[in-house]
Amino acid sequence: MTEKPAALRPVTVAKPWGHEVWYSGVEARGESGVVTDNGIVSLSSYIDARHRATPVILLKALQSTAGNLYLEVHETKSEVYVVDRIHGTGRMLLGARPDVLARMGDAGFRAAVRQVAGQAEAGQADIEAVQAFMNPVDLRPGDAVTIPSRVPHSLLKGMHVIEFQTPVFERKILAASQPVVTQQGWDIDSAVAAMDLSVQPGVERPGGHEVQVIARAPDFVVTRHRPPPHDAFPVSAWAVGWVVRGTVRCRDRRFPARTAFVAPTAAELDADADTEVLVATEA
Repeated sequence: MTEKPAALRPVTVAKPWGHEVWYSGVEARGESGVVTDNGIVSLSSYIDARHRATPVILLKALQSTAGNLYLEVHETKSEVYVVDRIHGTGRMLLGARPDVLARMGDAGFRAAVRQVAGQAEAGQADIEAVQAFMNPVDLRPGDAVTIPSRVPHSLLKGMHVIEFQTPVFERKILAASQPVVTQQGWDIDSAVAAMDLSVQPGVERPGGHEVQVIARAPDFVVTRHRPPPHDAFPVSAWAVGWVVRGTVRCRDRRFPARTAFVAPTAAELDADADTEVLVATEA
């Protein structure tokens, strides 16, 4: 039986560096909602009612208005950032700086990062001393970055991104320029040990195609759709989407710009003029 996609009702979580807006999040700190014909229900109950045993792809908006995000490493999850807006310099730290790594070698690089991060946590060095080991990447609105597991990264102040990620909460904090509120201290030793220094992720720039695959992670794929006016495009079961601009519809349901949706079954969406939609599909 085909079921219409449903709008996601976000929950906003304050962070020392700004805000996270969860569109498909289920955590003790907050849970997103789903707009149904019978009112708003929790995402977990919506999923349970359809006999799904696992969470859907996690869709967030990250708004770094007050500072830099933690410099961190994930051991199991993948993330995709799509730049939404930029206030100031559009930049993130992504992976090791190739020139520094080439000069120091793997073991020397890890030892130096461990030492400087320890000094920074103790207040004996600035956070910039740790950041200097990481590769700065300049970004523009529409750019997409895939962050594989174990690659150190940090979104810097002024960046607003739409994020798709593996729906698990795990991280190792290598360094933080803001207070850490979810744990005691940094995870310097385990983060340094977990770092994958061999990967240098690239940036996928916006293309002129109607359909553009902008990211491939092990467990999901993100596609940018820019259909012709009043054309339709398919979405797969349990895809989650973000409407960048324009409006999409499925029968009597309408999803305007800057809203998110989940599709519990495969469906077709009809686009208005000048529409752009990001869709994450399970691999």
